[in-house]
Amino acid sequence: MIPTKSHGNRETEIKNAQQLRLRRFGMSVATYMVAILATFLITLIGIGDLNTAQWLILIGMCLLGIGIFYLMFHTKANLWFSEPSLTREQIVYSSLYGVVLLHWLPEARPMILLFFLPPFSFGMLSLTLRRYLVVEACVLSLYGGLLGFEYLQDRQAYDFQYQLFLFGLFSLVLTWFAFFGGFVSKMRRRLGNQKEETKRALEETKAALAEVKTLSGLLPICASCKNIRDDTGYWNQIESYIQVHSEAEFSHGICPDCVKKLYPELTAGDG
Repeated sequence: MIPTKSHGNRETEIKNAQQLRLRRFGMSVATYMVAILATFLITLIGIGDLNTAQWLILIGMCLLGIGIFYLMFHTKANLWFSEPSLTREQIVYSSLYGVVLLHWLPEARPMILLFFLPPFSFGMLSLTLRRYLVVEACVLSLYGGLLGFEYLQDRQAYDFQYQLFLFGLFSLVLTWFAFFGGFVSKMRRRLGNQKEETKRALEETKAALAEVKTLSGLLPICASCKNIRDDTGYWNQIESYIQVHSEAEFSHGICPDCVKKLYPELTAGDG
């Protein structure tokens, strides 16, 4: 029976964890929608322009990412990953959207770089500092690859020094996010561990208290036979009453005084 109960608890924990991950994924879906809206506002005020094909590609990238990650959560394929929330993978994928925008809307590049920060901040929920730095390296590699590609294209009015300045500033901000996010994530894990330890300690204490039985108060006892009257008015042998109301057990013997009283022939020769 114990293995079955443990298995049931494990299944419940997995189900609850998956529901939490889906709620977090809902936040990332909302972030995609905000990014699309922000892109529309940027083009609306005339800082760059996107044609119909480019809009379809951007929206398609969002829908594709949402579909892939939702399917992985729904089928529990995410549980095969070392970090089941897939935070790293989602940040890197969302960065592809940002890199495409950086290329298509170079005039709005400082504003578009801000798009990277909301998904990057999700790492505070689960990423360690080392994993955060790996994600940062992936994002900066995508951005650096774009700069190299544009440099080789020899774009007209392309200020490479300015682009390097933006890249350096962006790298500094992401590094700060990585260290700060890693610190927050570490504190969350530490608090979570303390909570689990406290919970286990309380459960162990409750279990111990449930096993402890104590006698207290006045016990009505017969002055002759020493039977004890319980709460219902019945008289019980003292051994039975104590065994029911405590953890004590009895082993019977005869004391020296009773031996002399009951079996005088055995002690007749004693001086």
